[in-house]
Amino acid sequence: MIDFRYHVVSLVSVFLALAVGIVLGAGPLNESISTGITDQVRQLTEEREQLRTERDEALAVGEAQDAWAEAVAPAVVDRLLGGRAVAVVELPGADSSTADAAVEVLQQAGATVSARVSVQDEWTAEAQEQERADLATELAPQLGTDGDAELVDTEPQVVLATALARSLVTADLAQTVVADPTRTALLTALADAGLVEVDEQAEQRATLTLLVTGAADPDASEERAESAAAAWEALAGRFDDLAAGVVVAGPTEAAAADAAVAVVRSDDELAEQVSTVDDLDTAIGRVNAVLALREQLAGRAGHYGTASTATSVSPPLPAAAP
Repeated sequence: MIDFRYHVVSLVSVFLALAVGIVLGAGPLNESISTGITDQVRQLTEEREQLRTERDEALAVGEAQDAWAEAVAPAVVDRLLGGRAVAVVELPGADSSTADAAVEVLQQAGATVSARVSVQDEWTAEAQEQERADLATELAPQLGTDGDAELVDTEPQVVLATALARSLVTADLAQTVVADPTRTALLTALADAGLVEVDEQAEQRATLTLLVTGAADPDASEERAESAAAAWEALAGRFDDLAAGVVVAGPTEAAAADAAVAVVRSDDELAEQVSTVDDLDTAIGRVNAVLALREQLAGRAGHYGTASTATSVSPPLPAAAP
């Protein structure tokens, strides 16, 4: 049977342990813990300041490089596209200010912008799928007169991509100044259906195309993303078939997920024909777009920018005339 002395000894042991803990916690252990926490806070603060300094330095270097590219761009691109017309097509998600800046550099290169067209969300919207199919059925016979009779039984996205390309570009420089009623009818039909918005349009067709894109829609369902990717693939492919050259360009985000730059780069066959640029939102990227269009005229393709899927930072400069 447990007696009173056992209880007394037990209580004394508990209070002794508590007292020792308080003494140690307030003394040497407290000092050790406090010192350790202080050191960690100091280290994290120093690391944060170092990262902030490195970030500021990187931003300053980037701004200096962009300013330099902006300054030398007119001299670098001068006359590279002289005598050529370029159709500028903005895909959903593209930044219009980026397209505006690209147009300015194209003009510095001596090119004429024959048309600016914005592809609308309805081009891939699930709710407009039947309307697109009906329009493709209506337009396919008109496209058949251009040597593509098989389009009658082709996927609607390919038919519509062909219609847009047919209305804006031709591979034959001599045909750019020839009156073509079909092109006007095709573009009007696409605009009336709400699939495109025509910002600017000249009488002549272009021989080159700049497809300006943005990042993929992060909120799109898997099915919608796949549909959009197929649409961008069709547009890039049909413009490549009907024009003398096409470049798909956008910011670095356009080289990820199902955005248009990524779609082209991931298709082995298309990547051999169509050039891409993933830094169009920078002065260097806009120069890259001009150089890539010039490279397309020479029958070559490449993939340029800073994304991991780019094959080079920039296209090679054309050889200087002797």
